[in-house]
Formats: sequence, C-alpha cells, structure tokens
Amino acid sequence: MNKLISSTAVLALLGSPLAYAQSSVTIYGVLDASLTWVDNGAGSTMRLDSGAGWASRLGFRGTEDLGGGLKANFVLEQGFDGSTGVLQQGGAAFGRASWVGLSGTNWEVRAGRQLSPVALSLLAVDPGVGNYWGNLQQTGIGSLQSPASVAGDPGHQSTARINNSIFGSWKGGPVTARFMVAPGEAASSDAGNFHGGSLTYADGPWLGTAGYARFRQYAKDIPTGAAAAWQSEWTAAGSYNFGPVRLATGYYAFNPSEKNKVLAATSLLKSESAWVGATIPLTQSQILLQVIRNKTERMPGIADGQATIYGATYEYFLSKRTALYVSGGLVKNNSTSNTVLVGSTVAVAPAAMGANAKALSFGVRHSF
Repeated sequence: MNKLISSTAVLALLGSPLAYAQSSVTIYGVLDASLTWVDNGAGSTMRLDSGAGWASRLGFRGTEDLGGGLKANFVLEQGFDGSTGVLQQGGAAFGRASWVGLSGTNWEVRAGRQLSPVALSLLAVDPGVGNYWGNLQQTGIGSLQSPASVAGDPGHQSTARINNSIFGSWKGGPVTARFMVAPGEAASSDAGNFHGGSLTYADGPWLGTAGYARFRQYAKDIPTGAAAAWQSEWTAAGSYNFGPVRLATGYYAFNPSEKNKVLAATSLLKSESAWVGATIPLTQSQILLQVIRNKTERMPGIADGQATIYGATYEYFLSKRTALYVSGGLVKNNSTSNTVLVGSTVAVAPAAMGANAKALSFGVRHSF
C-alpha cells in the first residue's frame, strides 16, 4: 500500500507559517525477480534476474497545492538490482528520475533528469511499456546515441533519459504537446546540447504520436577539444484498441554524425526500426506480443546489419499489485548485426557478429 506522509502535519508541528498548504509525499516502488535462461549464441546458462520484467525501483513523488490550480511537484526515483541491492544507472542515487516543477490545469514545466519526449512517444505504443524481453528499447534509444559512454557518464542512457533538462507539456483536448531542452555537458564544445519535442493524439481507441530530437555528439564519442556535431532521431507510431486486442505499429530512426569518428566495418551510419505489437487482455491476465525489424547501415562495401526481434509475455495478476509472468525473447542477427536482446534493465549480448541472443524468464513482480 502507498505510504502517504503529510507534509502539512510536519509543518504544523514545526510551527511553520506555511502549514496551511495541502501537501503530500508518496513512497512507491517495484520489486521484480525472475529465474532466467539465456543463450548468447556461444552457450547457455541460468541466472537470477531483476529487471527482466519491470525495473526494480524506489521512488518518492510529492505535490503541493499552491492554490488557483497551481501545484508544485517533484519525483525522485532510483533503480536497483533486486537480486543484489546494487544501484543501477551508474550508481546514481536517483538515476531513473530527479526533477522538480510546477503544473496547472493543462500544463506542466519541470527541470532535472527525466524521460525525453521521443522516449515517451515510444512508451505510449509499446505493449510492455518499456518492460519485458523485446520491448521498444530494442530500437536503440538510450544506447546507440553515446556508444562510448559507460554508467555514470553524462551521456549514459541518452537520449532516453536526459540530464540537466527543462521539460514542458501542454494538453488541449485529445492532443498533448511536449518539448525539452538541455544545455549539454560542456560549454566549450556544446557536447550533449539537446532539444526535441513530440505530439500525441489520444481519443477513444485511437492513439497517434510523433517525436523528433536534435542533439550534439557526447563528449566521450569525440576527440578531446573537438567540436561536437549534430545528430538526430525521430519516431512516428500509432495504435488502435479493438477491444479484444490493441494493435500498435511504428517507425524509429537514428541518424548519427560521422564527424570526429574513425570509421570501421562495424561503424553505425544510420539505424532504423519498424515494429508491430499487440496487447491481448484476458480474464485476470494479459498477453503481450511484439516483432521488431532493425536495420543498421554500415560503410560502403559492408552489408547492412539486419536483425529481427521477437518478444512474447504472459502476465497473470494475483492482485492489483502482484503478478506472475513468463517472458521470452529472441534476436536473429545476420552476419553484420550484433543487436542485443534487452528486457527492462537486463540484456543478453550476442557472443559475436551474426550470433543470436535468446532469453526465457519466469518471474514475479510486486508494486507498492
């Protein structure tokens, strides 16, 4: 059960003149664990995973009613490996989200580390909403954009989560508009400078969304002192809920810059993904299905990488907060592709170019 801590009561005890404000903080989280069989094309093993289903997390969400429809809001959310207790996102205390902002009846502005508009567009049409094997993280968002980064770097997980960002949203009827800007990592080279936006239309069974972002190369991907070049990504996707099944389809492309890079046979010149997914609700359960086709353009004379990703999940709800699941995924790579199979926060990397990656998880998830 969510724990509500009344800030109003605390302020009253302290004798604060601001004690009249309506304020609350919610503590929430997810614990996910699964027994997983994985095969990277060179051998197989069994392991205990946390994040094959949903990412394990602990969060704090707060809001204060300032009157006249104006509210102050914040979120602090950390990710961790439930099987070891170790923090994820490079060990950041609140690596999943850390922002504060203001909101009104149909608008919101916030600043900090948060999901980008393009990432939110992908989540809106993903049957697993970024969870389970074969979700739309398979497009490469959050991993291809800064290939040299490691956990803890400013460019890590860009452009899914953006550091030092200002985010704004406005909702009018069925349309939601979002925009984000971020000043980047280094004033001298503008590395990591980011701006992007999205539009989403949701009305009854229909949902359509499109997003675009333009951003400079990240510092670790270019020589020291070099000027960072612009890169871009965009997506267009939609879904329709027929009742017995919700179908979704879409396209995502990432156009990196070749400037400041030493090109090799494995260099990425462009990445494209197209997919179709389905959500099938059943009595006290649901089935999630997705097929994704990835193409990675290589240097002239090198065959493009091609990969097909399959994901299938069955969730059985023991209650509103607890579910059992079986989730499986397969990546079939051609000889110039090494696409990684990803769950929510775990992955199976192919042993070599052309190797296939597979996983099957039997798990339990509890939300509080």
